[in-house]
Amino acid sequence: MTVHFQEVVPVDTYSVQCKGLLNEVDQNVLTLLYQPLIGAFAHSLYLTLWSEAKMKHSPKKHQHLMNVTQFSLKDILTGRKKLEAIGLLKTLKKEGEDAREYLYDLQMPLSPKAFFTDGFLSIYLFNRLGQTKFNEIRESFLIPQVDSTGFTDVTASFSDVFTSLHPSEMTSRSYAEINEKVTSENVSYLEKGVESKVNLGESDFDFEAMANQISTFVVPKEVITPKLKEAIYKLAYIYQLEPMDMSRQIQNVYYSTGDITVEDLQREIQKWYRFEHEEGLPVLALRTQPVHLKALQGMTPKSKEEELIKYFEEVSPFHLLEDYSGTTPSEVDLKLVAYCMLDQNLTPGVTNVLLDYVLSGNDMKLAKGLIERISSHWARKKVQTVPEAMALAREEKRKAKEWQEKKTSKPKYYNRDQKPNVSVPDWLKPEKNQSAEDKSSNTANEDENRKWLESLLNNSK
Repeated sequence: MTVHFQEVVPVDTYSVQCKGLLNEVDQNVLTLLYQPLIGAFAHSLYLTLWSEAKMKHSPKKHQHLMNVTQFSLKDILTGRKKLEAIGLLKTLKKEGEDAREYLYDLQMPLSPKAFFTDGFLSIYLFNRLGQTKFNEIRESFLIPQVDSTGFTDVTASFSDVFTSLHPSEMTSRSYAEINEKVTSENVSYLEKGVESKVNLGESDFDFEAMANQISTFVVPKEVITPKLKEAIYKLAYIYQLEPMDMSRQIQNVYYSTGDITVEDLQREIQKWYRFEHEEGLPVLALRTQPVHLKALQGMTPKSKEEELIKYFEEVSPFHLLEDYSGTTPSEVDLKLVAYCMLDQNLTPGVTNVLLDYVLSGNDMKLAKGLIERISSHWARKKVQTVPEAMALAREEKRKAKEWQEKKTSKPKYYNRDQKPNVSVPDWLKPEKNQSAEDKSSNTANEDENRKWLESLLNNSK
């Protein structure tokens, strides 16, 4: 391990340069977004160097920097390396006979949009601050936009205001003076600034091994652009992905979207990581309905339907499947649960209603295609509570019944008297007024449904 005095000593000189100027937004970005990652001293060191860059004085010794910051050279070197690592500083060194000379080239911080869409620094900031504080800071950088609907663009163009030059004014001398090189090699124009860029350095990720595992029949080579390649290195570093795991995520994204963007790949890897490391199949399926989404929280059920709502809100999808089969749910079934809760963001209670609906109407089988179709529909409807899900399930049942009746009304293909062999729970049946004769004929069915529900509730205890 290199000790600090082998890299820099107090008599070593340094100069500072910066091509841009920090505005108020840049300073807020440095303070609120970068400082939690690099610490207060590295943040202070950046601002100190930036102030010296504006003064344009002759090179100074590092002893001067120690006096200004009141920190040891070891601490200064540590702060400098943090700035280098996060992309805010480039350091150049020239060996002299008696001492070394350093050039500190300050880099501009990322814009708020670039920082939060970077997919690299934003992840570290999220982990450092937590979700609540991260969202609070992110919202502080958002600017509300006025709705321009109904407005007409009446902005004047250049030609509306300025007249063109007369040919006599466009002399060859004018062109020569405009195009004349007025800057020397040791100066440059003041720029708004080039945003910083994180450099990972030497990466252990074997990109070639990953590329060899991607079938060119599935993902064309030209899809892996330089920008995507850079993102792959970053994502592999953050999530510690092996080449085989990364190749699978790339193929999954391309197969599902027909293209690969950095954002899509990032979302796919984040989903995979949560699934593999934080929310594995059993853990995810053992979750229950959040308290704030429980319709009967702290209430006693007053009807059979409310008992069922209470059951769906209190039981986990894992235990619901266990109640149905009497055994531990299979991995295939748990993956369908994970799809509903992870991919479609359905709550555990809504997932329970979906599972019960599909099992009851599909001969106790969890049909993957049916699960995916209904769950995506419910996700688009933003269903979050059990009563909402049960209402949609009734609607699904009504449409299925109408479709079945329409099919059976065609004697060319089906027998008119043929009835669908589907058993559904009582809560799925639509509520309607019944005659005395109908009520009498349905008594036996109600008793059976009551027994089914009581059996289901007893098994869940």
